[in-house]
Amino acid sequence: MNPNRKQDAEVRFELLTWGAILIIGALLFLAFRNSTLFPIIFFVPGLILLASAVYQDLQDDWTTGWPTYLGAMLLVATGFAGVVTATSTGASFTIIWLVVIVIEIGLVLIIKALFDPSPDITIMPTSRSDPSDERLTRGDDN
Repeated sequence: MNPNRKQDAEVRFELLTWGAILIIGALLFLAFRNSTLFPIIFFVPGLILLASAVYQDLQDDWTTGWPTYLGAMLLVATGFAGVVTATSTGASFTIIWLVVIVIEIGLVLIIKALFDPSPDITIMPTSRSDPSDERLTRGDDN
């Protein structure tokens, strides 16, 4: 078996996630395209992608790359900040999307610390390499 090939369940989960994101995003676009709540079309699909990334990262032998997390966090932060800004009554109340991203990163790290059976903090996951070589997954040189 090719060690770089994803498991069928992981591929199906990713297809399900992207299908849900596209369908829900399109429906939200149709519902909110002329509304002040337009940013919700970024927020909800971003939440789906972020939840999917966390779930996938917590599964044994499944991985999620940092670009997925980054994209999901940007979508959630932009959408959340836009919705809050659009619905706030005072013009001085705005949410900066960067603050939302920092909070999201903190939540992801806490979830990984509490629920990940083998927490690994590497920038580029290498679990698809030789699983017998722990140096590749833990970053140890010795």
